[in-house]
Amino acid sequence: MNNESGIRVGQIRALNPSTDLRAIADLIEMCFKDTIDEDGLDYIRYLRKLASDSSRIYLGVGRPQHTIAPIQGFVHEVDGRIVGNLSMIPFHKNGDFVYLIANVAVHPDFRRQRIAFDLTARALKYAREKSAKSIWLQVRDDNPPAIDLYTQMGFVERCRRSTYTIKSRKRWTKLQGKDLKVRKRKDFEWEKHKSLLQVFYPEEIRWNLGLKEKRLLPGFWHGLSRFLSGMSITNISIYDGNKLLGFATLERTTLYADNLWIVAEDNYDEAVISAAVPYLRSSMINSRPHTINYPVGRGESAFTNLGFEKNHTLIWMEETIFPTGFSLK
Repeated sequence: MNNESGIRVGQIRALNPSTDLRAIADLIEMCFKDTIDEDGLDYIRYLRKLASDSSRIYLGVGRPQHTIAPIQGFVHEVDGRIVGNLSMIPFHKNGDFVYLIANVAVHPDFRRQRIAFDLTARALKYAREKSAKSIWLQVRDDNPPAIDLYTQMGFVERCRRSTYTIKSRKRWTKLQGKDLKVRKRKDFEWEKHKSLLQVFYPEEIRWNLGLKEKRLLPGFWHGLSRFLSGMSITNISIYDGNKLLGFATLERTTLYADNLWIVAEDNYDEAVISAAVPYLRSSMINSRPHTINYPVGRGESAFTNLGFEKNHTLIWMEETIFPTGFSLK
C-alpha cells in the first residue's frame, strides 16, 4: 500500500518462527477460506499449535510435502502487522538442492500492491544466495492473475496434477465396473509396476508428492520391514482376462486421509480406477478417507462416479536459478 506521497509503506523481512506463526495461520485461513481442504485446515491448526510453544521451531508441511523442514520464508509487514506471507521449503530433488514456494498469501485490503511479486522476488534472491538449483511453486489453474505473475517472473509450467478425495467412510459391499480380476500383486510384477509409476509419478515431481518407491518393494523381507516399522501398504494388480491393465496401492497414513497410488496402461485408467478403489475399500475394516494425486485429464469420470471430490488442479512451475556470481561464459 502507498501513502499520500506515493511511497509504498511496509517492509519485507525474514519470517520469525517464534513470533509470526499465529498471525501467518490467521492470514492463510482468511485468504484461502473458500478453497482450503482438510489437510490445509490441519496445517493451520498445526501452525497454531506450534505458535503456542515457541521452543518448537520445526514445522510439518502437510500432505503435498511429506517432510519436516525448518521454517523459512518472508513476511510483508505494515505498522507491525503481517499482511503478506511466503514460505520456503527446502528439498533435495534427484541430488539437487531446490526450494518450494508455498503459502503465498496477501491480506485482501493490501492486494494489487505488488506484495506477492516482491515476496517472490525476495525468495528468488534468497534461493540464489543459498546456491539452490531451482525454485518451484504450485498455483491453482483457476487463478489466472497468479499464473500470469509467475510467468512474467520467469517460472515455466512443468505439469498439471489433480487431487481427489473420497470422504465417505462407507465400505463397499460389492465391486463395481466391468468384470475384471483383482488380486494381490505378485513379486514378478514389480518391474512393470515400477515402470508405470515412473510414468504417472515421474522423478521430476515425486520428491514433493511423498511417494517412496522403497515402501512398495516386493519380497518377504521388505514386507517384514514394513510390518516392524508400523507401515500398512496394500498392492494389487488389475487384469482383464490375461491382460494386465494396471496396479493400485493403498498406503495408510497418520494424516486426514490415506494415500492411493494408481497406475494404468494407456486407455485403461477408467477401468483400473473403477475396479481398484471398490476392492481396496471393501477390504478395509475401518474405511478412512482416501486421497489421490493424478495426471490432469486422466480418470476424472471414474473418480467422480465413485464419489471422489476434486480438491483442485495445480500447475507445477519451476524457475531455474544460478548461484550468485555464476557465469555462462
